[in-house]
Amino acid sequence: MKQDRPPRPSRARSVHAKAVSPSSAPLITVPELRRAVLELANTLAPADVDDLLGSEDEMRARAERLDGDAGKLLVAQLELALTCLQDHAAGRCPQIPYFTISMLAAGLAYLVDEFDLIPDFLPRIGTLDDAVVMAMAFRFAEPGLRRYCTWKEIDPVPTLGAEAK
Repeated sequence: MKQDRPPRPSRARSVHAKAVSPSSAPLITVPELRRAVLELANTLAPADVDDLLGSEDEMRARAERLDGDAGKLLVAQLELALTCLQDHAAGRCPQIPYFTISMLAAGLAYLVDEFDLIPDFLPRIGTLDDAVVMAMAFRFAEPGLRRYCTWKEIDPVPTLGAEAK
């Protein structure tokens, strides 16, 4: 004979587990994104920088798809990244740390890649993830970028903000 048991509480409804609706769960967390950017930077070789520089027009077209302040920042960051990488590839600025170069290359590689978190073909939002990855790459590369901007006599504030004191 079958014994009647009290129903087991669902994990989603238990006191210890919190229900998360699919719409509130992030696709990727900040630490995961940070790790992904660092891993991408660690896979890039010097020849990859040259390949990325060959995609300038495509990167500029993608960056210009993003409207508003985020779009303006992405375009400004893209221009600084391209200028720095061009100078690096030509051997004009050997004092810039390769970490800076690899972070910028990672940001550009993500921008040019068609397979990312938010598909680029989606109007108005397709480039948001590209902007976030570029901003993160710039945050990692900030000391080297400030050094580059000083050497090149470029104002870093539009892309990096004011320097913390």
